[in-house]
Amino acid sequence: MKHESIVVVYDSCQAIAEEIADKLGAETVSVQSMNNRQVENSQSFVLAVEFQSDGLLTPHWQYASQLLRGTSLCGKNIAVFVALGNRQDNATNAHDFCSELKKSGAHLVGDQLYAGTPEWNLDNWVCAISPNL
Repeated sequence: MKHESIVVVYDSCQAIAEEIADKLGAETVSVQSMNNRQVENSQSFVLAVEFQSDGLLTPHWQYASQLLRGTSLCGKNIAVFVALGNRQDNATNAHDFCSELKKSGAHLVGDQLYAGTPEWNLDNWVCAISPNL
């Protein structure tokens, strides 16, 4: 049974998002279809954000970032998974993205996980964040 209050949001990394959602008993939603109602009605989010080679968020995540900043995130728990890009290139950008979420009232859960880095371990990360979502 899906836990309606946890939503895993993804762009092109659907397989990883579905794996995270299965582990959390959550639902997945494409960043392209995310809307204000989902943000307001969900308690917790796992955001599988993606950066372009120039360090900017992908266009869909740029839109989602504006949507999230324009909505009160007070009381919302958010975990961030950087699905595209790497820690060295995107650590500052991911930090800035997370800072914007905090300014909107979000409670960030756990450390950011960067796909493809030596620290990459999806199972351990999901176990670490799950009690706080």
